[in-house]
Amino acid sequence: MHGIYRQLCDDHKHMQRLLDVFETLLHELGRQDRDPATLSMILDALDYFSVYPDHWHHPVEDVVFDRLLGKPVDIRDEVEKISAEHKAIAMATRNMNRLFYAVANDAAVERQHLFDSAREYVALQRAHMKKENELLLPLVDQYLTDSDWAEIADEILEKQRGQFHQGVKRLYKAIYQDLSEVMVAEAC
Repeated sequence: MHGIYRQLCDDHKHMQRLLDVFETLLHELGRQDRDPATLSMILDALDYFSVYPDHWHHPVEDVVFDRLLGKPVDIRDEVEKISAEHKAIAMATRNMNRLFYAVANDAAVERQHLFDSAREYVALQRAHMKKENELLLPLVDQYLTDSDWAEIADEILEKQRGQFHQGVKRLYKAIYQDLSEVMVAEAC
């Protein structure tokens, strides 16, 4: 299994877990008046979802899935839908950020709208990853060769030179780690 493939799978596991944390934090926020610590952690989670997937994970998937289009499998429509979902998820994340930053800044946000939007956002993220995990990633594992992975790695490296410095990637991994520890601590 190539390292890029393994990273994509690990990213999905991390994002699923962060969605679990996000839902736990929403539940906490719903049980009480605005707790600054809970709201701050929600904003951290949304920051992660705003930056890491859009600047690293989805662009890498796009390169990998584009390579899959050259293989003897008819999935062009699915790859196009997944790529469109990457844009829809980015827009939904920006909307979540706007809503929760409005709450943080004491703007009037209808509670039901906030929580309904958050539930729709979580469902969108989960459904998207489910499609990738069940349809595209198994095909990637089956069809891409060592040569494909070498070319993908070169293309990704070239695209990321100025886009997403490794230090920034480590920062977002640290944010994930901090938020995931919240869930472990609450389970105890």
